[in-house]
Amino acid sequence: MHDGGASIDSQAIPQRKLYTGATMPAIGLGTFGSDHVTPAQVAGAVRGAAAAGYRHFDCASVYGNEPEVGGALQSVISDGIKRRELWITSKLWNDKHGEDDVIASCRKSLADLRLEYLDLYLVHWPFPNFHPPGCDVTSRSADSKPQDGRPC
Repeated sequence: MHDGGASIDSQAIPQRKLYTGATMPAIGLGTFGSDHVTPAQVAGAVRGAAAAGYRHFDCASVYGNEPEVGGALQSVISDGIKRRELWITSKLWNDKHGEDDVIASCRKSLADLRLEYLDLYLVHWPFPNFHPPGCDVTSRSADSKPQDGRPC
């Protein structure tokens, strides 16, 4: 269980109703941390946030921690929070926009997160561009261009 701090009633978190009828918690925890914390620390934050009442978790394959976050999510579910009470987002990284890469990347995120489904799967960046680990955010590959074909 949560080892300190105040818990909130997860039912009190504002929800956004989507056109599909699904409801999404308006407040969530982002799991990016690869620039300053370990995947294990992010997983610990996920477990603590769930114990505190968070139900929305924003993930991405490029964060390099989906296997650890998946372990934390399984722990949360084992502790009694139902999967349907969670809203899990992941994202397609910008070097996986190819027709043969999208489904495989989504399946890898599902496997890493130990889930049967995602509530939302987004395109992380609007144009393909490989970013090597640790690169500056302004880094651009020679082949990168927005979907409209103009150079970056």
